[in-house]
Amino acid sequence: MDAVNNSLIKGTMLISNQFGIVNHVSKLPRLNYDPKLVSFGIWPSNTLAFGAEKYEGRSSGCNFDLQKSFMGTLGETVERYCPVFYNKENMILSSYKNLKVHAIPPSEYALFHEKQYAQENYPLHRFDENIELHWDKCMDITNGKETWVPGACIYLPWSCEKQWINVSTSTGLAAHTNWDKALLVALHEVIERDSFSLTWWQKISAPKIIIDEDISHFIHERFPASYEWHFMDITYDLGIPTVYGICFGEAEYGKFVAVGTATRDTYGEALKKVILEMGQSVSYFRYLLGEKKNWQPSENFHTLLDFEDHSILYIKKPELCEVFKIWTETKPTRKIDFLEESVRSTKENIRHITSVLKSKGYNVLVKDITTPDVNQAGFYCLRVIVPQLIQMGGAYSFYFLGGKRLYTIPQELGYKCYPFEELNVYPHPFP
Repeated sequence: MDAVNNSLIKGTMLISNQFGIVNHVSKLPRLNYDPKLVSFGIWPSNTLAFGAEKYEGRSSGCNFDLQKSFMGTLGETVERYCPVFYNKENMILSSYKNLKVHAIPPSEYALFHEKQYAQENYPLHRFDENIELHWDKCMDITNGKETWVPGACIYLPWSCEKQWINVSTSTGLAAHTNWDKALLVALHEVIERDSFSLTWWQKISAPKIIIDEDISHFIHERFPASYEWHFMDITYDLGIPTVYGICFGEAEYGKFVAVGTATRDTYGEALKKVILEMGQSVSYFRYLLGEKKNWQPSENFHTLLDFEDHSILYIKKPELCEVFKIWTETKPTRKIDFLEESVRSTKENIRHITSVLKSKGYNVLVKDITTPDVNQAGFYCLRVIVPQLIQMGGAYSFYFLGGKRLYTIPQELGYKCYPFEELNVYPHPFP
């Protein structure tokens, strides 16, 4: 308890309306029939004043426990704050072909499909051996080698390149008061996003989880309203428990659909995180619908430019919800142990995941991007890049549809594997 309280006290060093990374934190209201969650939102500082990039995205946190929610909010803020800082003087400007240090070949990066590049006025360039980029060093924990990676794959946002190969995402960013736990959270996230991408784009009807008495009890204790729940086991070839959830419900703003995914050491832990994520969406939708009450989605999905638009698309256009029938109309057959607890330590989990990814021939690149002020407040921030895994894109035109896994793994596992032209055309619903 003392360690928790110490982390909480140090964490408050981040908050100041004059000098803080966070200007102030606000506890968000909860209506009577909202999930029994404690939620916080923050107002970030202006990082442009520090000579950095602009702080991207919104930071918030929620949990069934007040202190965990508050610390999670600070952690997510740190996760978005640290990657806006970089020093080009520590980088190498070079093409891969002329690089004199160790790097992963461009062909290993799961970026974009040739037919995406062929679109008229497509702004991104192929990541090949000849394009000149800024490279920064990471550590490949599969082999202990210092490995150089394009800055565009590390920092968020990234705006200093003449030719862009990537649209920066938060996939693989994580912050925590414990360095190892930050690394584990980041590893879990890159696996989770890859698994969901495979499921969504390839329309995989993964095994559906039976909602037994333990799961029902957990939900009913925390959700006053009656919602419709669907959970899928999307673990696939990597073997790390991963769950995808869909929740249909109704609030004072109307009907909604929320989704969540999580990777953890056990199915029970993953499912609990998915339920938490979907619960958070109820109040988040309320906020977004207020902010975007006059926004009407276009019939042209390419106008969807961020995760916010994606998250309320299916509320604004409920007729599109037919896409979820791929999963909602599947009969539950998968029984999990919801109460199972992890028997591995954090370090053991890291070693296990790293071993799994190494056995597939994948790289696990780690960059510690903790800034001094964040470290003084007791936090660490890491970026994890597994080039071969599929990231989650926030803009429809820039979905990561070029990775080899997208067109091989479903078939290896016995599912139908669609070519690029037949992938799911519906936008993902991720917030």
